[in-house]
Amino acid sequence: MRIVNLLIVFLCLIASDCFAQEQEFDREVMAYFEGNGTAAQYEGAYDELLKMLRKRFPKTAENKEGWQYLDTNKGKAVSDIKQLLVPIYKQLFSQEEIREMAAFYESSAGKQLRKDSTQMSDEQKEMVNEFYGSALGKKIMKKQSILSQEISKISESWSRDLYETALSLLK
Repeated sequence: MRIVNLLIVFLCLIASDCFAQEQEFDREVMAYFEGNGTAAQYEGAYDELLKMLRKRFPKTAENKEGWQYLDTNKGKAVSDIKQLLVPIYKQLFSQEEIREMAAFYESSAGKQLRKDSTQMSDEQKEMVNEFYGSALGKKIMKKQSILSQEISKISESWSRDLYETALSLLK
């Protein structure tokens, strides 16, 4: 009986460690979305939706609470889309690859590529070429069509749900 209890404790510890590793991988993918511009892209989409809706549904006493919700919900909405995207990246890339991708976007070349690629220095261009010429860069390019298709599906669903929620709050 004592061996069974020890085995159960051991299995619980292993399961707990695996769960913690999965959570860490999820956090790293989410951080990657901050560095590569994905989060900013969805923040911009949210802002554009609100701008369009403000023209159609100006703030009134009747929809004041709806506007308050929408004005304060951007962070949650962007977090939601990032959480939906995490499994796609985890399916296509290892944790170490995500770390390498994040490190690239934290470099001066990655930051400038995201900000304005036309203003890159020769050194930054070389860094970009080295990254995309690496095994990981080639893998990213190879997986680009799958990635684009899956992201498009999730983005469309997220946008549609967001729009429908906004309409229900503002009408």
